[in-house]
Amino acid sequence: MPQSFHTQEPLVVFGATGMLGSELVYYSVISRFSPHLVLCGSNEDRLKGLKDELEESNIEGVKITTTTSVPEACAYGGYLFFSRSIRAKAQSREEMLADNAPMAVETARAIAPVRNRVKRLVCVSNPSDLIGLVLLVHSGLPADRVMSLSALDTLRLRRALFRRFGDEVCLKDALTLGSHDNSMATFLHTLRVNNQSLDEIGYKDEDYKALHKEVRNSGLRIYKLRGHTAYQSPALVSLQMLFANDDSPFTLPTARYHHSERYPYVFGALPTIIDDSGCKHLPLPFTTDDRDMEGLDRAFQSIAKQRDWLIDQQILPPTESWQDELQHKTELVEIR
Repeated sequence: MPQSFHTQEPLVVFGATGMLGSELVYYSVISRFSPHLVLCGSNEDRLKGLKDELEESNIEGVKITTTTSVPEACAYGGYLFFSRSIRAKAQSREEMLADNAPMAVETARAIAPVRNRVKRLVCVSNPSDLIGLVLLVHSGLPADRVMSLSALDTLRLRRALFRRFGDEVCLKDALTLGSHDNSMATFLHTLRVNNQSLDEIGYKDEDYKALHKEVRNSGLRIYKLRGHTAYQSPALVSLQMLFANDDSPFTLPTARYHHSERYPYVFGALPTIIDDSGCKHLPLPFTTDDRDMEGLDRAFQSIAKQRDWLIDQQILPPTESWQDELQHKTELVEIR
């Protein structure tokens, strides 16, 4: 007897035939996420080929729908995964934003009429924080239902620290927050290695910079080592975000909408929890250091600058016209 499914809601995958999208599709089948897969892409032949391959993979009880129509895919509702195929050539954050934002607008506008049917929307298309914001504003979905992948940055920081210090470092306090770019904030100054700070074990400015650079360039390192961009790790972690519920919450930092006095009208990574009620903010989980908070300020300034570019390009409307829910300020809770 096949296992039961995690949900009876459909899983709708945009960019299903790309490396990342198709990997997530297969992971979802293996883990019995949903009995109905809706595969959306721009190339009908590739969609047919993906469906053929899935159907010859000895899967049971899974219905597969393919479509090149974004509105048709959105109409199914359920759990949505937004991923566009990654171009072969390297792109700057600005080039990726110009490339991916129009499709995000189209998808979000198609979601808007059926938003009450959407349970969760996870975005991985880079720059994922800005694309997540575009999807949120144009879809009208509640802010706690729209999130983008940022946990890989924290996982890469924890890998780097473990390779340096092994079990001597307290990895649960190692976080990257803010933006998913070169300005990401790596929270390092409150870490403890055998109950000592990095300062106390002799870390200098150049050591902090080297660690930050290693984390920031982890994706590029994978590209150089493997000959292609990372797609299996983001697919697997994204599926964990889709699976998250009260019994098994996802607690790595996730990018979602944030609006406070310090960081108004932004979409970036902060401590969060994803459970049955969606993605919610949490307080910063430890005493903060001024240097780390300065890094977080820079990270959100980077997001705000590109948000303003999207507004200037009329890809996003002015902030004062965003939906009422997005006008309510929250508080960034620091432990001092």
